[in-house]
Amino acid sequence: MKTLRRPLLHQDVKRPKRTRRRKRRLRRLPAAPKTRSTVRKNSRLRQAAVKRRRVKKPGSRRSPAKPRLLRRPAVRSTEAAAVRIPYTGAPGINLIGYNRAEMGLGEGCRLLALALESCGMPYGINNFERGNPSRMGDLSWAHREQEGHPYRVNLFHVNGDNMRYVREEFGDAFMKERYNIGYWAWELSELPDSWRDGFTGLQEIWTPTTFVRDVLARHTALPVRAMPYGIRIPGTFDRAALRARFGLPPASFLFLSMFDVFSTSLRKNPSGAIEAFRRAFPSGSSGAALVVKINNAEAKPEEARKLRTAVEGCPNILLLPERLTRQEVYGLLAACDSFVSLHRSEGFGLVLAEAMYLGKPVIATDWSGNTDFMNGENSIPVRFELQPVGQDAGPYTSAQVWAEPDLEHAADGMRRAAADLPWSTALGCRGQMTIRSRFSPEASGLAVRQRLQELSLL
Repeated sequence: MKTLRRPLLHQDVKRPKRTRRRKRRLRRLPAAPKTRSTVRKNSRLRQAAVKRRRVKKPGSRRSPAKPRLLRRPAVRSTEAAAVRIPYTGAPGINLIGYNRAEMGLGEGCRLLALALESCGMPYGINNFERGNPSRMGDLSWAHREQEGHPYRVNLFHVNGDNMRYVREEFGDAFMKERYNIGYWAWELSELPDSWRDGFTGLQEIWTPTTFVRDVLARHTALPVRAMPYGIRIPGTFDRAALRARFGLPPASFLFLSMFDVFSTSLRKNPSGAIEAFRRAFPSGSSGAALVVKINNAEAKPEEARKLRTAVEGCPNILLLPERLTRQEVYGLLAACDSFVSLHRSEGFGLVLAEAMYLGKPVIATDWSGNTDFMNGENSIPVRFELQPVGQDAGPYTSAQVWAEPDLEHAADGMRRAAADLPWSTALGCRGQMTIRSRFSPEASGLAVRQRLQELSLL
């Protein structure tokens, strides 16, 4: 009688190999002495194993054992575990800052509002004024001001030394159950003690530049991220009409320098720009002129008086202390041919970026915040040496260091910009491309949105 053999299964092929390997391993071990109890025990184990393999089927004495299924390795989920967010409020940002201030900090707050608007972020502005001596007359974003704080993120565009005023004005409940971010700008490489208390109650710090980010990161364990401003200047400008409006020479190559008396003249260094211009054009009849715009001149009349003394006998250097609206400031930038900033330090350098946005070749000290958007391809960076501040100047103590620009190098740049118009025009175009592509409101808003999505706050 012919016997039918069942087909070989996977387990049948593999088991002998495992058995042989097991036997080879056992041969290496010394054989254990066999006793009667050991034999009985092994016999019972074999019988139990045979019974487990038997499967009864009707009409057959024995059915073949079912093949074992190969086990698949467990797959670990790639989805992040759901984390309960302890912050209340609707998705979006409460922007707290000097929304109406006619100065750089106020403009920075408004630029953040523009970035949030550009990316479709829900937000509202909580206007804040304590600790800021500037005029509060800019109402361009007053229509977005709000009462209360309906959103789950608080973004404080208020520097560390004034955060105590924020806590006093809004109270502890304002920051409770919110993700609190400070947006700070500081100009030197060491943080003053007056800023240390500002970290209280914050979960994160944002800065306009990598320079400020690196300074703050050395003084806190909080996350610190660079989140640049986005620049946009509305409208078109008639250069000839603007020169007539401001009383500027119609045919001269005009350099412009600008500073706010509340930003400390020693840091902004307008006298350095005046001296570099004098060295570049000593005769006074070269066809070039320098305009020095002073913001908030009436608040510190001694600053304007010092500059008037410095420009005596220089008919091609003009001081402009009158009060201008923001749009008029943009018009003044558009009316000039080049912007000069021989600052000793900058947190960002907003007016430099605005001049580059308008296509003006910028001549500026190659140190601090402005180096994020200025380089030798799109502007004229001026050499410098780091020196002690030397005397207390507002929040800047004498023990700190800042840059002393090379005035002769700056004068060389001014001469070339005025003499080689194709070169300076091409330089201005490259600077314009940098600002309009990398420092746009859309780019700034996208960076904010991506960060809040990382934190699961949107």
